[in-house]
Amino acid sequence: MISFLALLPRALTTFLYAIAALLRFYGNTTTIPVPGVNLLDWSLLAFGLGSASLLVNLSLEWNAGNRSRDQAAEATERETRREHLAGEERERAARREHLADEERRRAARRERLADEERRRAARRERLADEERRRAARRARIQNRWVIQQIRHQLEGSEQTRSALRDFLAFLQEYAD
Repeated sequence: MISFLALLPRALTTFLYAIAALLRFYGNTTTIPVPGVNLLDWSLLAFGLGSASLLVNLSLEWNAGNRSRDQAAEATERETRREHLAGEERERAARREHLADEERRRAARRERLADEERRRAARRERLADEERRRAARRARIQNRWVIQQIRHQLEGSEQTRSALRDFLAFLQEYAD
């Protein structure tokens, strides 16, 4: 139905111009269909109606063209807006991904620093343990020396002298 209505102004315009041309062609005849109006007046009326129909047709086509251009512009604008929103969403996603990557890097760095600190603490603990063992060993050796000296002072026997000599040999051999 819409396509028929779209064709109607063109067909009507063509029909009215054909009638106007026909009436002009036969304008010199003596037959008059309506008394008081001659064929040239009918031709002028048909031409006027055809011109009005042409103006209506032009207006309808201009309106349809404007409407289709407006629809195309709106579709382009919607597509542009959609692409812009999609671009913004991609940028936000990229920013979120970048922030997540940065946070992962920071977490990995914190983990590395924590591991490094734990290794340093373990090393300090090992060194402290070694130092405590050495200090305990020195204290035992020193205590043995003190005990041997006291024995020698209390009883100056050959056994204590021999023990002191062995102890001195031990100190010379295993001294720190």
